[in-house]
Amino acid sequence: MKKRRVAAVAILGALAAAAPAGGHVDVLPTEVVAEEPAEFTVRVPTERDVPTTAVRIDFPDEVTVFSFADPPPGWSLRPIRSDDGRIVGADYRGGRIGAGRFQDFTFLGTPFETGTTAWPARQTYADGQVKPWTGPPEADGVELAESGPTDPGPAAAVEVVAPGEDTAASAASDDDSRGAAIWLGVIAIVIAALAALGVGLLWSSRPARLPEDPE
Repeated sequence: MKKRRVAAVAILGALAAAAPAGGHVDVLPTEVVAEEPAEFTVRVPTERDVPTTAVRIDFPDEVTVFSFADPPPGWSLRPIRSDDGRIVGADYRGGRIGAGRFQDFTFLGTPFETGTTAWPARQTYADGQVKPWTGPPEADGVELAESGPTDPGPAAAVEVVAPGEDTAASAASDDDSRGAAIWLGVIAIVIAALAALGVGLLWSSRPARLPEDPE
């Protein structure tokens, strides 16, 4: 019995080590159009039992960030600039993201080159440990196992498509619009049929006109 318990504990430990991460530092939306300004949101969840106290995000060379929204209450924002004055990143700190919570940080930028752009980030916890989200981005539909509190995890990725090319969001919107149009057509047909049926019942229940009495 003791050996079975030890084996069960070992199996559970292995499963926990191989379990996928509950969430990474993400950048939304995951698809944007080149040469069109877009609102980007860095979403930071706290995966550990220790609060997050700072987040640094590095912007890809293919995206020009030009404006920031006010940081959430309690947080401060420090834009990071290159030697030529270009904004290449942002450092948010001063606030706290509790365990099981997330926080959004928003800014505006214009992508100018198509392809996959990587957004490395570094997440600092209250105990001083830093989680670098600097590894290769995850492939579509694949969620990598958690690599540990200080080991590199996958960087966020945003796909930049050419102007005139449908993004996944616009394709979903078109599908929704077509579905709504079909349902509206069906509803109109049903209403017309019910109206015709009502008129038919009205005429069928109308009393027949009797001939007049002779004088």
